[in-house]
Amino acid sequence: MKTIKHVAMSLVTLLFLFGTLQTNAGTPGKSETLKIKVEMGCGSCQAKIQSGLGKTEGVEKAVADLATKTVTITYDPAKTNKDKLVKAIETLGYRTEFTAKDAKIGHSCSDKEMKEKNCSGGKK
Repeated sequence: MKTIKHVAMSLVTLLFLFGTLQTNAGTPGKSETLKIKVEMGCGSCQAKIQSGLGKTEGVEKAVADLATKTVTITYDPAKTNKDKLVKAIETLGYRTEFTAKDAKIGHSCSDKEMKEKNCSGGKK
């Protein structure tokens, strides 16, 4: 009887360990999400920011919301951080809520119609 109990306990322990390994197998590092206000004024700005951030190391997903002028970024904190993400947005030509007031950020909107209407996305 002791042998059956011992085998049963061993089996339960093995199943528990196997389940734990399966749950953690292939799990990437913990992602973090950051929302940043960005001066963008048109759909072209929105697309440029999403595309540019999508190519940035450590960024898993970037969604720019034109209505709220907010970019939601899901990223791997082992590869990037808020300062690097802000710098990436500035390099694309857009000011953020964290951009220094005296920083010279060149805005380039490729949407001809919005240029003619003076796209308000980035003021020099």
